[in-house]
Amino acid sequence: MASNASKTVNDQKVRAMTPGSSPLVESLPGRGTGALVFKRPNDGPPSCYYRYHHAGKQVLVKLGAYRRTAREIGFTLPELRDKAAAMAQIAKAHGDVKAYLAKLGADAEAARLKAEEETRERQRLAEIEASRGTFGELFLDYIESRREKATPGVVKELERLYQTNMLTPHPSIMAMKARDIRPDHILAILNLIWDRGAKVQAERMRSFLSAAFNHGLRAENAVGRSSAKSYSLESNPATVVAVEKVSAPATRALLDAELRQLWGTIEITEGVGPVMALLFKFVIATGGQRIFNVCQTTWDDYDLEAGTVRLIHRKGRGGQAMSRPHLVPLTERAVTILERVREINGCHPWPWTTTGKQHIVVSSPRHAIADWLKSEHAVIDGKQTPSFSPRDLRRTCAQLMQRHGVSDQLSDLLQAHGQTGVANLHYRNNPEAALPEKQRAIELLERALAKVLGEEQADNVVLLSKRRN
Repeated sequence: MASNASKTVNDQKVRAMTPGSSPLVESLPGRGTGALVFKRPNDGPPSCYYRYHHAGKQVLVKLGAYRRTAREIGFTLPELRDKAAAMAQIAKAHGDVKAYLAKLGADAEAARLKAEEETRERQRLAEIEASRGTFGELFLDYIESRREKATPGVVKELERLYQTNMLTPHPSIMAMKARDIRPDHILAILNLIWDRGAKVQAERMRSFLSAAFNHGLRAENAVGRSSAKSYSLESNPATVVAVEKVSAPATRALLDAELRQLWGTIEITEGVGPVMALLFKFVIATGGQRIFNVCQTTWDDYDLEAGTVRLIHRKGRGGQAMSRPHLVPLTERAVTILERVREINGCHPWPWTTTGKQHIVVSSPRHAIADWLKSEHAVIDGKQTPSFSPRDLRRTCAQLMQRHGVSDQLSDLLQAHGQTGVANLHYRNNPEAALPEKQRAIELLERALAKVLGEEQADNVVLLSKRRN
């Protein structure tokens, strides 16, 4: 009976263990299920082990410290018996408990490391995703890339199109990552423009969007790029979107009666200021120069001693980098107009300004012509003058010269048509050398204009440059 009693452990016995005392052993119920073993090698609380046999050897698996009081850390005797019973079940199922627990530990550590790696990878991907630019950032990046190559007017127009056609009506699309943009998002932008009747603008907008995505595809591999944004683009969603071609070659030119009526009434048209009216007359008097190039001039561009105005042409893909000067001779008519403008704007840097703060913007002449077309002055012999734009004045002057015997070569030279190409870039690049031919052209234009305006024709039309000589 004494030996049977020794196989049972209670709290009193465990608490009575002294440092270095013999172990206490309690066999688990059932044959070959193992036993609880309590040891107290030092002053600390007794430690409990699960003992089992494997391959002819005793093996101990530590279960934890015995908790003698409520304040100590450890396990109660019932808790340790439950833990030992669990170990016995493992022994029954797997044999070597220690090896099984070691495997569980290794598996748990591997799972922990994998979880940490997955967390780091998610963080890395999140950082990459955060660094990826949105559609809006891509278009603004494209605008910045054009700032040194295009004219300020083109950059300003791109900024305006971004605000009016993209950001304001489609803020959610602009906030999307650029790489997630699909053709249907491009269609949403273009359809809204098309539906309001701006079909030509829809076509231009598609070109700008395509150019922006092409910029994004190249930008990340560009040396010296200033933007830190990446886009991870794989394709250009704008290239697959088709916009019906609606633009056609412009053919509108004013008839002689229409030109005469515009010249005689533009200064008395309600809503058209004096400087704007004189701008139209100056453009006509100088042979139909590009109206916005004229608007950009300052008083320093006018040399009244030499009788010329210096325009800067930046038309074409070269933009700022390919700007070229174009000297235009001035007639007495043009100088008279300038003298009237100087009385109004002589205190400002620009002749052609209505605010004194900047030159006339590109949209203002269109509005002025629209005001004239809505006025009673646009009715000639009871018929409304067909619509035209400020740009049509250039074509009007070209056709006026053509009808009055000015050769195409002289006309093109005066209007700076076809002055690009290798030969002009490298050889015919002195604007003053072309002045004599331009003076011939402007003289012939002045004679033709005088006839159209019904002025008394004189045979001695005088250029300012000739008067000064």
